[in-house]
Amino acid sequence: MEQVWQWGIDIIIIIQKIRTPFFDSMFTFISSLGTQMFYMLIIPVLYWCFDRRTALRIVILFFISSWLNSVTKDFISHPRPYNIDATVKVGHTGGPGIPSGHAQQSLVLWAYLAVWIKKPLFTIFAVILVLAIALSRLYLGVHFPTDILGGWILGIILLVASWRLFDRIETEAAALNAGLLTAASIIIPVLLSWVYASRWSIAPMGALSGFCAGLIIGTGGTDMAPADSFKKGFLRYVSGIIILFIIFFGGKFLFTITTPGYLVYLFIHSWIMGLWISAGAPRMFAKLKLS
Repeated sequence: MEQVWQWGIDIIIIIQKIRTPFFDSMFTFISSLGTQMFYMLIIPVLYWCFDRRTALRIVILFFISSWLNSVTKDFISHPRPYNIDATVKVGHTGGPGIPSGHAQQSLVLWAYLAVWIKKPLFTIFAVILVLAIALSRLYLGVHFPTDILGGWILGIILLVASWRLFDRIETEAAALNAGLLTAASIIIPVLLSWVYASRWSIAPMGALSGFCAGLIIGTGGTDMAPADSFKKGFLRYVSGIIILFIIFFGGKFLFTITTPGYLVYLFIHSWIMGLWISAGAPRMFAKLKLS
């Protein structure tokens, strides 16, 4: 394993030979396109403004991917490059390294979008972005090449599985009563949250639980058509995202990682955010005549 790590560090050192303040800033920015904050900005707009059925699949797949990445990281507990050689550290992050969450999540999102949109130029853009995000993690010294590969492999497995299973799951879920679905949307994510309990595994399961509960117990946007004008889509997005960020930063203000019962608070906080995306915001759009 030490030989693999050293090979990875050698690759990082070669990449970092181009290092300048400009490239530090550029790759830090590119890396930010794979962060939680960026996905909080882009994921909701898919559900609120475009084809609801496809967006719903993307949102659910994204939360599952985030959870699986976290659990796999904790199970393998692989070091970061700077844990082996501190001189390669340019960026800042924490936790185990493999699989790369940035590599996995960017592949899952942009590959699914490319298949959905089916435009050559968008597909080229998606490929370049996925590769650029991966390169940024190597340049910043926060991932080995094997971490990137691991993230891509896990992402591809999830994409293939989702394309095969989503239709079947939707059909079987439609045959179940709302009470059973609601219970499952709460119980299953709670159980999965504690497979390897951490803030990185609990947050996506909390959000998934709240999102699914909103689909079942509320209108969940079932009567919300795609935005038929730029103005309507823009107003939906701005009004919805402002409240989502109020919820997000409000929770960060009320409790921190040192708060007793932090993980329970985190699940509830994430649950509320998921509920807002699937049910709260669509209901607000209806009241504002933006549906």
